[in-house]
Amino acid sequence: MIFPLKSSRWSRLWTSSGGPYEADVTDESVNVRIGWVGHAEVPIARVVRVLRLRWPWWAGLGVRITRGMVVFAPSAGEGVVLETDEPITVRCPMEWSTSRVLVMVRDPAAFAGAVAARRAASEG
Repeated sequence: MIFPLKSSRWSRLWTSSGGPYEADVTDESVNVRIGWVGHAEVPIARVVRVLRLRWPWWAGLGVRITRGMVVFAPSAGEGVVLETDEPITVRCPMEWSTSRVLVMVRDPAAFAGAVAARRAASEG
């Protein structure tokens, strides 16, 4: 299931990135992409917590490394944090290890629900 990232025409200028702005939730992983600038593949089996978080505009837009997590935020607002049981490697644009990934999707509730449902299905 593909969830578009929250963005505007201005955020695409600020983040200077072409290509897809999306999070794809599959049975095996959550694949997040902000064009060529950043990419994360979060294995569903590694997700231990799904949290909501508000990301302010003054914290920066685009792919950010901050507060012990990697943030995929083409726009400010409500997002979803995927917390893993061990660090994963993401590209932002260099490789970085993190156990928390914030994803700014247009519909945070539906995205969080889809990840939680896939996680529950992988446990059972």
